Amino acid sequence: MTEPTHDTGGAADDGSTGIPAEPAAIPEDTITAGATAEAGIAEAGIAEAGTAGAETAGAETAEAGIAEAGIAEAGTAEAGTAEAGTADGAIPEGAPADGAISDDTTAQDPTPTRPRSAVRRLAAPLIALALALAALIVFGVTLSGPGNARPRAADGAPGGPRPGTATPMAPAHGPTIATADIQTLADRRARALIGRDEPAFTVDLDPDVPELLPGQLRLFRNLGRITFDQLGYRVETVQTMPTADDRTVAYVDVSFDHRVSGADTATVGEGYRWTVVRAGPGAPLRITAVDGTPYDGAGYAYARDYPAPWDHADLTVVRRDHVVVLADPATAPGADRLADDAEQAARADLDTWADGGPPGTAPGFVIVPVADRDTFYRLYGGRTGDHGEESGLTYALRTVGAGGKGRFGGSRIVLDTTSGWFTSPNPRRLGELLRHEMAHALVTPLRNEVPNQDQPVWVVEGFADWLALRGRTLLGTDELYEARTYLAANRFTGKLPTDNELYQADTVGNAAAYELAHLAIRRIEELGGTAAVYDFVTAVYADPAPAAVDTALGRATGLPRARFEADWATRVHALLDA
Repeated sequence: MTEPTHDTGGAADDGSTGIPAEPAAIPEDTITAGATAEAGIAEAGIAEAGTAGAETAGAETAEAGIAEAGIAEAGTAEAGTAEAGTADGAIPEGAPADGAISDDTTAQDPTPTRPRSAVRRLAAPLIALALALAALIVFGVTLSGPGNARPRAADGAPGGPRPGTATPMAPAHGPTIATADIQTLADRRARALIGRDEPAFTVDLDPDVPELLPGQLRLFRNLGRITFDQLGYRVETVQTMPTADDRTVAYVDVSFDHRVSGADTATVGEGYRWTVVRAGPGAPLRITAVDGTPYDGAGYAYARDYPAPWDHADLTVVRRDHVVVLADPATAPGADRLADDAEQAARADLDTWADGGPPGTAPGFVIVPVADRDTFYRLYGGRTGDHGEESGLTYALRTVGAGGKGRFGGSRIVLDTTSGWFTSPNPRRLGELLRHEMAHALVTPLRNEVPNQDQPVWVVEGFADWLALRGRTLLGTDELYEARTYLAANRFTGKLPTDNELYQADTVGNAAAYELAHLAIRRIEELGGTAAVYDFVTAVYADPAPAAVDTALGRATGLPRARFEADWATRVHALLDA
């Protein structure tokens, strides 16, 4: 399932996938000043110590290709904001703790009453929310089988704006804190991260707020375990607030601009809200609170892909050639085994795409396993309200910097390890989940965000299932169970599944729509070959307008849409009526 993530703007570029073998301090002259919000971060001069190729892969999320273009971001200015640039550099990973998916996570729930253990669907409330607010881009998988979603059961500082509240307004007069001064502080923190200088990273924290230090130390250590091709903090907006004393208080929206080695194709951002205080004229700036950029709307607490796993808990980081697993303490014992399974799935998806697919896709994947539903929904936006039944969410992260508007430089795959995909007695289920979600992440960099127009869900989900089940024989298996039930009940209309059908709450109808979408992509392959599927999906991700989709379908199959639908419906009946 794919969800819209928080709009960061930015420039896509060809980043190195090198993995530094040792810590490499960033040179002073690579931290520049005077960049604007649109200019983003400087891309040149990235220090890389001895490199080794690496790649990673993704998973599915609240997918449906929810259009995210033009999403308003709480407290962010896209133009005219004076900002100093950001630190660029490569950070070596520390020695990750080893582990394997614990036996606890593979304990089997009661056997389902029918052979199919997984039903993929998107929760209807998410649709309404996404279409109304266009706040996130996510692809996801849900289950009605064993280990189904469990019932669902912040760190703002005193006086700071709570997550999800309106961005404070700056006073008309009075003392202010210059953006350049805060950018200098931000650059100092970036240099500390790159140089692995813990005291320098925490020196600007207010010592009178002792509860702030543990979380920032955890963040520092977590980021040091991950290899980045680029890293820096970029000040976006500064809102100075009046006080009753000599203090000057500013709420600062800061983008943590970064690129994970072997996974991201361009620099992406995470939005933080720092509370910065100057005790009096000439006093040093002190950070008194760190939270996420709040989202001024319903459904999500944060607007800019916060919190990331490194904000959440101590991480165990396990890397394979094409996979980076970021495991919290609850999932760390199984991280090694998950990394092995994910690497196998990644190679399968990447090898399949390499056989005729166009360039520009993700080289690898970042996997985030969690073991509770609250964390599952809190990561990358702090989702509030109704939770769905997804077992995997793939978050598409927007590219930051000039020229990157409407593009996506990376994805993050969040997996619920208590779900039936992990606990099913069928060993293929986990691989199917991983390959499906990685299919979403694989093609995310090809996606073009068009205002008020989403990629059709039947293409997005149908392609993910097509790649996940590539080469599998469907007849005589349970893979088309719900579609067969759907036809037997005379519910099949002969039309390609609509977004509403793929979003519906009815589990049989929803799962049948997924399976029918998969059969539509298979039919495109039967008519035009594998290359036709790649060309069609690439074209739809580039331009999701209905007329453009129909044109791409005609090129792929040699048939206008109406004739293709009739041909596909005949094929569906031939496969499933018996």
